[in-house]
Amino acid sequence: EGIVLGVVAASGLAQSQATRPEPPNPEPVIPAAVLPGLDSPPATAPGAPVRPQGHDPLLDLPPLPPAQVTLIGGTVTALNEVMNQMAFLPFGTKKEMRVHFDTRTRFFRDGAPISEREIKQGQRVYLDTMLNGDRVFAKTIWIRSAVDEGSSHGQIVSVDSAHNALTVRDELSDQAIKLQLSPSAVVRRGTQQVTLNDLTPGALVGVTFGGQREVREIDLLATPGSVFTFAGQVTYLDLSRKLIAIANRSDGKNYDIYMEAIAPNVLRQLREGVNVNVSAVFDGTQYAARTVDFQSAKTEK
Repeated sequence: EGIVLGVVAASGLAQSQATRPEPPNPEPVIPAAVLPGLDSPPATAPGAPVRPQGHDPLLDLPPLPPAQVTLIGGTVTALNEVMNQMAFLPFGTKKEMRVHFDTRTRFFRDGAPISEREIKQGQRVYLDTMLNGDRVFAKTIWIRSAVDEGSSHGQIVSVDSAHNALTVRDELSDQAIKLQLSPSAVVRRGTQQVTLNDLTPGALVGVTFGGQREVREIDLLATPGSVFTFAGQVTYLDLSRKLIAIANRSDGKNYDIYMEAIAPNVLRQLREGVNVNVSAVFDGTQYAARTVDFQSAKTEK
């Protein structure tokens, strides 16, 4: 997998240390409460780095230069302790970035200082990032142990009716999250209320939950065998895999659709930018096209 080097500056995430608010609430699950340990001193005005008392220029790394700091929440997807770097997937994106750290980085868990050895692959963390030369550098890293409330979109892995529990694989982090169903949990398919018996492994769901990961509401988005109609522009095409992506007009989202059942003469007409209507079945792992209708751009509403 490629690793993207750069600073993700999502709206609402980039703040100076002097005015930084609470961490934002992008999906999937992130803490809603203020993270302890966010009392870093404000960055000094641009100029020569100030050497801390007791700094040894021969043995110690140079002080970090003054720079704008960006707060990013996400998941550690890979960790290289030898090279002091991690692959990091910010919440709300599917593009990884490489982040460096060293002895100048401060580490916290629930406000208490910790060592870098407690950072593990798969953890949800917050980073104070800055540019150090041409590298993205983590000035501070926080781990939040408790999850107060949040939401997640993903696929049901298992349903434990005996213990009123649900395990969902989050679509962004690819982590399996075990959730406890509240006695008053509401399950909906569109505008229709359904029962917990409609929840089956393989179903796609949106979940809203409160403290202790207790589920309050479940939106049943798709179950294996469900038929969907996607209408929009083809944004990606890979005929070798018989795969297209459609920017669906009704919800503004992109969907990958496999075209295994579509005739070759129809596939040859597909181009990026073409407007199509596709009827597809969700088979539990992917959307499989059954029919494709080509639409004129003039008739698009």
